[in-house]
Amino acid sequence: MSNYENLIRSSEHLDYVSLEGVPGIKIRNSEGVINQDMMLTVLPIKSPNVMIKHPHKHEFDQILTFWGSNPDDMLDLGGEVELTICEPGKEAEKLVFTKAACITIPKGVLHGPLNFKKVNDPQRPIWFQDIVKATEYIRADIK
Repeated sequence: MSNYENLIRSSEHLDYVSLEGVPGIKIRNSEGVINQDMMLTVLPIKSPNVMIKHPHKHEFDQILTFWGSNPDDMLDLGGEVELTICEPGKEAEKLVFTKAACITIPKGVLHGPLNFKKVNDPQRPIWFQDIVKATEYIRADIK
């Protein structure tokens, strides 16, 4: 037995998830698995879809990452993504990107819709990763 076996997170700490019909994997925090109040979800986006349809906010910080599947150029997103963000009291702004991106969303900041507008090749999906500083994902929708 390795001295570091406790650092490996295997299948008993992973859940298969589906977000708006897109299958992925979530690492859950249970009894010190991650030693942080956080969750991590990874989804391969193989076709265009509006994953989050309405603006919403959380009472926790969130990090969204987007990267491509081209092993020769992972900065090439392989498609186009739109995300609308709005800080309280400010005008909403739509971010449009075609390169890999990491977006930090502080707690209380409105965000959404999240639109995977274009996927160039379903064999090379856009990889979407959602990291939240919480043990439970709670969303307050704003319509």
